[in-house]
Amino acid sequence: MSLVFDNPVQPVLALPPDLAVWQQCESVSDPSGRWRLYLHRIGLAALRSWVEEECDQPVHLWPTADPSDIWQEVDGLALTLGQRRILVVLSETIDATTLQVPQEWVDIPGWSADYYVAAHVDVDEQRLALWGYGTHDQIKTQGEFDPRDRTYRLSDSDLIQDFSVFWVAQQLEQLQPASVPDLPSLSAAEAERLIEQLAHAVEPRLELPFEQWGALISDGRWRRHLWQQLGRQRQGIVPVDLGRWVRQQFEDGWRSLESLLPQTPALAFRSAATRDETVSRGKLIRFTATDEELVLGLRVATVEGDRGAYPSDNRQADPSDNRGAYPSDTRRSVRIQLFPSDNSSSDNPVLPNGIILALDQPDPTEPGMTQRLQRVEAGEHDNYIQLPTFRCPVGQRFRVSVQLADAILQEDFVS
Repeated sequence: MSLVFDNPVQPVLALPPDLAVWQQCESVSDPSGRWRLYLHRIGLAALRSWVEEECDQPVHLWPTADPSDIWQEVDGLALTLGQRRILVVLSETIDATTLQVPQEWVDIPGWSADYYVAAHVDVDEQRLALWGYGTHDQIKTQGEFDPRDRTYRLSDSDLIQDFSVFWVAQQLEQLQPASVPDLPSLSAAEAERLIEQLAHAVEPRLELPFEQWGALISDGRWRRHLWQQLGRQRQGIVPVDLGRWVRQQFEDGWRSLESLLPQTPALAFRSAATRDETVSRGKLIRFTATDEELVLGLRVATVEGDRGAYPSDNRQADPSDNRGAYPSDTRRSVRIQLFPSDNSSSDNPVLPNGIILALDQPDPTEPGMTQRLQRVEAGEHDNYIQLPTFRCPVGQRFRVSVQLADAILQEDFVS
């Protein structure tokens, strides 16, 4: 049973701590985001058990099947029960007298719910208590909007606090949700600019006008890209130093291509004959949504006295790194490739059709922004793809992006 107390008026659900769930959340660098993600995951388990016991209906999540990237910044467990959408707002505040709903769940078209449920979470006592609910129309017409934290507040006196009629209301009540205006569409360039701006913000959801913020996070691709950028900034990620590779010093996770691709008869890296001494390394990358596993590989060589061609006419190296240890005309030659993993069950593995490998660089004229320099897209039968070999100054920063549908994985490097 999920109920701690058999209380149909205000159900109190069991909320046992889950070490495995906590360990899954430890990859989130921001402590508040990690805790919020943990609360929502254990809260979901308790609610799912309760709903299935009460009405024998499966519980589905929306607006995506895995809204973990939403929970890190925005409170709210969005569930679908039959034809109804339920938004459960978890709060650890003792003696709460108002339901506070983040504006995202009210004013983003497609995110609004039919019912909004107030829940008190007490992890120490291992309980989740449901103490009131209201409708979207109530939130919009009776709720008080607070622009400081962008929440709608509905007093307990305006909420229905008897859950014994909740399931009946779901079947019989004809709801008329309040209308909300459409949000503007964002171009790719504008979305990238906003993401770079938010990557350095202390409170990302309050940094932009709501129309821009709502348009950004309601698009799954941009939302995942934003959370990835926020994670990188909060972790203070240090780029992979290719200068250390030349000295045979490698970061964790970067292994020889032969060990990563033992079944590949002739690596494309070997096909490019060069008189320069080279070093090559690869890293396994995984798209969790599709369970697709790939190998990102780089070949690096140091060349002297050749200005070469970086894939831009006016790029500048980052002045904060160690170019002073090298002659001014020293360059790194870099080739970037992407392979399917040998762990594939296929005898002749190929890359996912449409996957994109791209090279980006920080924009020297606009801090925090990047510019796309090169990209290549896999066809239906490609067993690898690669970017054109380029040469750049020692100390040059660049980023490699791998995009599969809406998911984007990125690695930062300094040459």
